[in-house]
This record gives sequence, structure tokens and C-alpha cells, in this order.
Amino acid sequence: MNCPVCSKGKMEKIRDSIKEDGIKFEAFRCSACGEELMNMKQLKVLSNQYRKLRKAKEVTFAKWGNSIAIRIPSDIAQEYHITSGRQGLLTKDKAGIKIIPT
Repeated sequence: MNCPVCSKGKMEKIRDSIKEDGIKFEAFRCSACGEELMNMKQLKVLSNQYRKLRKAKEVTFAKWGNSIAIRIPSDIAQEYHITSGRQGLLTKDKAGIKIIPT
């Protein structure tokens, strides 16, 4: 596909990232003018990543014996019925770690 801005270059698929937010995305870049465009599918993937990031909560890691602990914000603990002594599973995920209450 030709560039809709300069009409001289070809639109080539690229993979890039927004380093400040740690988000990777795909787009098309013109080989001549450098203009970057996204189709609706690519835009939807990017917007879903930002929606997920906006829902994220900041936590603080603390030393607890030989382990590292985090505090779970009360609204999340209430939503998932997490109470002191309840157990869960900690798994590795592509983006980091995942905690699943059991």
C-alpha cells in the first residue's frame, strides 16, 4: 500500500514500543516520509493495553523474613474476597507475575 500522506513511499509493517508505559504495538511506517499509521485492529489492541494499564494499581514491595511481600489494596482484596490467611497461587505471566486466589 502506498503512503496516504506523501504517496511516494510504501507502508511497511513495524513493531515498536512506548517505552514510558512498557507497551508494545504494531503499526505501518512509510519508507519515504516516516509517517506512522495504524489500522483499526492494531488500534484496538493498543487501546485495550492502555485500558488494562489504567486499571492497574501501584504496590510497594517489602521484606518479610527471607521473602518479599506486597500489600494488596483493600478494594481489590474485597472484590476477590481475599482475607488474612487465605491462600492463592503465584504464577509467571508474559507481562510479569499473576496472583490467583484459591
